[in-house]
Amino acid sequence: MQAAPTRYVSVSELYSTDEVELLLEEIRELEPTNCCAEDIQDFEIAGSATGGGGAGGTGAGGRSPAGTEHSWDSHAHYRRAPPPPPVALAPIYCRLRHLLTLNGSLTFLIILWCGGACACVWAGVGLRAWRVPLAARVRLLHLAALTSFFLHVLLLTLHVTQLVVLLPFRWRAVSAGAALYSSGMLCVGGALVLHAVLVAPEYRWAPANVAQPLLAAAGSALAGAALSTLAAVAAVIAAWASRRPMHAPPSATARSSTGSLRAAYRAVPQPSTSRDNPL
Repeated sequence: MQAAPTRYVSVSELYSTDEVELLLEEIRELEPTNCCAEDIQDFEIAGSATGGGGAGGTGAGGRSPAGTEHSWDSHAHYRRAPPPPPVALAPIYCRLRHLLTLNGSLTFLIILWCGGACACVWAGVGLRAWRVPLAARVRLLHLAALTSFFLHVLLLTLHVTQLVVLLPFRWRAVSAGAALYSSGMLCVGGALVLHAVLVAPEYRWAPANVAQPLLAAAGSALAGAALSTLAAVAAVIAAWASRRPMHAPPSATARSSTGSLRAAYRAVPQPSTSRDNPL
């Protein structure tokens, strides 16, 4: 069976002619009297212009015929809006209390000893590092001290400014590798220069203004190597402790097993008694 075709009822069948005329008069009264069809068409054409040289750029072509200068259809309103504020790329802090930790204090001392070794080498030979006897040993010590100095300055700066939180690296492993590099290079360079100044016949009659700064540089390098070894051991221990699973003490396990499930579970987290990290 086919459904009967739908028949749409017109307005003339629902209302009489007088009622339709009355509705049209009420609609005309609700329309703005100072707006005609030509003005509406001109506003739509001028309002679509975004440049300053067209009709909308003069200020009169883009105005609404109903007098709504500050509404959504006013282009000048959006042009007067301030630009969005710039967003910081990364927050930078000054966490000087990192220098009070074991890693921070050892790094700071390594920087001091490496800087002292570089200063002593420069004071002893200066630009004559290629002319002194056994110059390869002196250059090796200078290279080890200089690279270790900049490497540990970079690591200390990253930890103090808290940029280590934003960079996806295993910083304990990086610190351990940097400490091992500094320990090996400084130990080899300092031992070779110390042997050259004390034992080698080329430095037997060397002037005091050359031998003494080189001895001080070798001693500073060996002290920096010892601190680097300690820093590497501390970093390895900290990395091993962080990877070790945390086990609850037997007394706490016994108390939790005897207590009820409702007492063991806390839906609301307890407030922390220690100050949180700003990041």
